[in-house]
Amino acid sequence: MLIRPIALRILGVLAIAAAVHFSVVWAVPRVMMWKLLDSLGQAGSSANRMQSPVLPPLADATSRRVVMPNPDLLYGLCVLDLERGPVIVRADPKLSTYWSIALYSSNSDNFFVLNDREAGQLPVELRISTTADQPKAIVAPSKKVLLLMRVLVPDRAHGMDVLEAARSSLKCSTS
Repeated sequence: MLIRPIALRILGVLAIAAAVHFSVVWAVPRVMMWKLLDSLGQAGSSANRMQSPVLPPLADATSRRVVMPNPDLLYGLCVLDLERGPVIVRADPKLSTYWSIALYSSNSDNFFVLNDREAGQLPVELRISTTADQPKAIVAPSKKVLLLMRVLVPDRAHGMDVLEAARSSLKCSTS
C-alpha cells in the first residue's frame, strides 16, 4: 500500500522535471536571439532600414556582447525583418582570405552559410524570404533573421583598411 503513493510521487516529480527541462531547452535559444535581435535593432540596424549594418570593433578581452567573440575576426551584423517581404543582401568582399555570411533563425538555428571558397572573388547577392515563391530565394524558417558576416584578420598590423572595406561592402535592404 505504501509503495503506490511513493511511486506516484516519483512519477509526478519526473514528469515535472521533464516538462521544465523541455521548456528550458525550447525557450533559452529563442530568448537569447530575441534579446540579441532587439539590442541590434536599437544599435542602428532596425527593421528593414538595414542599408548600414552594425559593424562592431575588433574584439578584445573586454568584448562580451556575444559570448567569447573571436579576436581574429571582424563582424558585420544585420537584423532582417522578413514580415514585410524579402530582403536583399549584397556584399563584395574581394578578399583572398576567409570570410563568410551566415543566417540564423529566431531560435538561433543556422540555416545558411556562404563563404569565400563557394563565392570566390564574385560579388554576392542573396534574396532571403519566408516563402519559396521568390526566384532563387533562401527560405528562412522565421520572420526575424540574424545575418552574421565574418572576415578573418590574419595580421592586425597590416591590411586592416582592405578588411574594413570588405566588411563595409555588406548591405541589407528590402530592394
